[in-house]
Amino acid sequence: MSYTPPVPDGPDRPWTRGRRTRWWLVLLADTISVALVACFGAAAAHDLAQAPGLLACGAIAVVVAWVITWMVRRPNDHLEVGWPDGGWVIALTWAAWTGLYACGAAAGAIPGAGGVASFAVMLAAFLVVFCGGWRSLYGYVKAHDSLVPKGVQRRLDAQSHRDRHQ
Repeated sequence: MSYTPPVPDGPDRPWTRGRRTRWWLVLLADTISVALVACFGAAAAHDLAQAPGLLACGAIAVVVAWVITWMVRRPNDHLEVGWPDGGWVIALTWAAWTGLYACGAAAGAIPGAGGVASFAVMLAAFLVVFCGGWRSLYGYVKAHDSLVPKGVQRRLDAQSHRDRHQ
């Protein structure tokens, strides 16, 4: 017996109603994700000397992405969900990080940097896996927490029906 909940980041997310972004979660998870992407990116290039430069570029890029996303999505900001706010963060982080990497590679600030096109493809894949991955897992966990078993829901419905008719 198994149950597959619907996509957790659909229009009905009971865990986001009436509250704002959980900033501590977003900042921590995206910071860890950027650090992992920088390490994996340097490892993929077989040059760990790139890690500090990639980490600096990634930190700047994700802060720029948070600020822009927050300004654009201000009325409904939920940067911890996968779509649309998380998608904005991932896309803007990718764009800013790729631009910073290209500038750093051209200026020689990131040792061994080169191949901006291949870096951009690799970066997109890692950002989707790490930044999108934690958002997806968070959505499924919160969706699971918000599910009410059918037997309990029937009892709650019966109780509210009794209360209305008394």
